[in-house]
Amino acid sequence: MLKNFILVIISILPVIALLKFTFEKDKIEKEPLKLLLLLFISGILSAIMVLKLSKSLSMLIDINNNFYNSFIEISLVEEVCKWIFIYVIAWSSKEFNYKFDAIVYCIFVSLGFAFVENIGYSVNYGLTTAILRAVISVPGHCFFAIYMGYYLGMSKMYYSNHNMKQGSKYAICSILVPTVLHGIYNFCLIGQNDALYILFIVFIISLYILAFKTINVSSNLDMSLERK
Repeated sequence: MLKNFILVIISILPVIALLKFTFEKDKIEKEPLKLLLLLFISGILSAIMVLKLSKSLSMLIDINNNFYNSFIEISLVEEVCKWIFIYVIAWSSKEFNYKFDAIVYCIFVSLGFAFVENIGYSVNYGLTTAILRAVISVPGHCFFAIYMGYYLGMSKMYYSNHNMKQGSKYAICSILVPTVLHGIYNFCLIGQNDALYILFIVFIISLYILAFKTINVSSNLDMSLERK
């Protein structure tokens, strides 16, 4: 019992830390806590949705190779499910009035997803898994969300200015870019060979650097979505 309690705490701490970090980066106009809580809960619900869709997909499509499993069955399904909840809850919200808001929304949903996933893996596989996921997997979900939010914010900006072509392009990128990044992450781990493990380390370090740079730049150079 105590062991599981410790594992749950280890699983939750990185989620709390990243939620706090994201909230503090929203400098111009803080999002309502009620909305953020709703987004976090929707991330939890998206994890349930992913489980059901993945199970249905594996029954319908009998493909078992690393590329398909990494990029389609895992990454695409997860990112689309998270994106749907973000779009339904936040896209038309009056609170969505700055580009950086989209990054905040996407991170809160993704960390809700990571919250459930992390607890499940940690309790089932033990302390080493809990620590590795705290350092790699939870930040990974957050970083994929940064790119989803960046492109979703760009999409909202163009749609707000009635540029439907650019808005649609960035909306598609808001799904494709995090899916590709997530897919690379999964493919390196599933492949289980030394070359892919080295690539994974380089990829994670690069992702850390670029994601933090993106969130810092986006936070400091936020832009109103109101049409001028």
